[in-house]
Amino acid sequence: MRVLIALLAVLGLAAVAGTLVPAAAAADSAYVVALVQQPGGGAQPAPDVDIDITTRTVDGGPWWNNPVWIGVGIVALILLVVIVALATRGGGTTIVKE
Repeated sequence: MRVLIALLAVLGLAAVAGTLVPAAAAADSAYVVALVQQPGGGAQPAPDVDIDITTRTVDGGPWWNNPVWIGVGIVALILLVVIVALATRGGGTTIVKE
């Protein structure tokens, strides 16, 4: 039971931390914009930029090579180990003698 509560606490903290990081990044955005601006404030001539994008289609390969399925397999394996550990721990009965 303690392991389950600890796991839920860690997952809750991870969910909360995921929402706090974008807020912290937004607070620093003014500083980043200030660093990108050119010193002197004068208009600079635009550089000649040639962008060549080459794309190729990939079907993703076999299902077992997909990172999502690897993650699902790892979570399932951890859950199986936890279930086996809890099952082998035994519950036993408590006998109270009068």
